[in-house]
Amino acid sequence: MRFPILRFVVLAGSLAIASVPALADNLITNGGFETGDFTGWTVNAGFTVVVSEPFEGFNAHSGNYFAALGNVGSDGTLAQTFSDTSGQTYTLSFYLGSDGGTPNDFSAWIDGTELLSLTDIPSTSGSYDLYSYTFTGTGSDTVTFDDRDDPGYLALDDVSVSTSTGVTPEPSSLFLLGTGIAGFAGVLRRRLHRA
Repeated sequence: MRFPILRFVVLAGSLAIASVPALADNLITNGGFETGDFTGWTVNAGFTVVVSEPFEGFNAHSGNYFAALGNVGSDGTLAQTFSDTSGQTYTLSFYLGSDGGTPNDFSAWIDGTELLSLTDIPSTSGSYDLYSYTFTGTGSDTVTFDDRDDPGYLALDDVSVSTSTGVTPEPSSLFLLGTGIAGFAGVLRRRLHRA
C-alpha cells in the first residue's frame, strides 16, 4: 500500500507545481528578434535590420539576434500592436545600445504617449542600457520606437511587455501547498490502513 500512496503524492505534487503560475508572459511577439527578422513588427525605416552577433561592435543582449536601427536623415519607426487586459498595469522594458555617432535619436511610445526621448545618445561601448516604463492597458495597445542614427546604428533587444504585478508565489505559499499535500497523503494513508 505504501507505493500507491507515494505515487499519488508524487503525482499530486507534480500537478500542483505545474499549476503554479509562472512569471508573467511577454505580450510582445519576437521581442528578442530571435526569428532573425521582424516577424510581429511593422517597420517603416531604411537601414533597419535584424542582425546576428557581432555587428558594428554589438552582440545581442540575449540570444543570437538584435535589431540594428540605422535610419538616416529622419526617424524610422518600429511598431507592434498587442492585446492586453483593459485597466491592468503593464511594464514595457527594452535594452538599447548606442555607438555614440551623431546625430542620433530614439524615442519610445505607447499609443501615442511618449515614454522616452533621447538625442545624441553617448556610446554605451557595445553594451546595453535597460529602460522600463509602466502603463495601463486598454485592451489593445501599440508600442512604437522612433529611431535615427546617421553615421551608424543603435542596438535594440529584448523588448517585453508584462504585467507589473508579480505572479510568482512566495516561498511560504509553496510551503503551505506542500504541507497540505503531505497532510492529505497522511489522511489517505490512515484511511487505507483502516480498511
